[in-house]
Amino acid sequence: MNRDRSGEVAASFTSHGVLDAATTILAARAVGPDAEANPIVRELLALGELPAAVAMLAVVGLCCGAWPVAADALEAPEWIGLGVATIGAAVAAVNLVVVFA
Repeated sequence: MNRDRSGEVAASFTSHGVLDAATTILAARAVGPDAEANPIVRELLALGELPAAVAMLAVVGLCCGAWPVAADALEAPEWIGLGVATIGAAVAAVNLVVVFA
């Protein structure tokens, strides 16, 4: 099965990549990088905001690039990809709660 998964990829990259990176940096500015739960991201934030954002976007980009092949191999329905994107949006929302709390 070869279906067009560009919408799933775009949604996942936007939520897990762009939104999560931006809101993670905002949250780190608000409460400090030591509050980051992910130890890898915490170390990236210690290197600086730009290296952290670039690394986060690169990793998410690689995963999103692999998604169509993996999803087709598993015959995953479209709602799985959109569910992954929704989780990314929820993570970004929690980061915003930290920023504005």
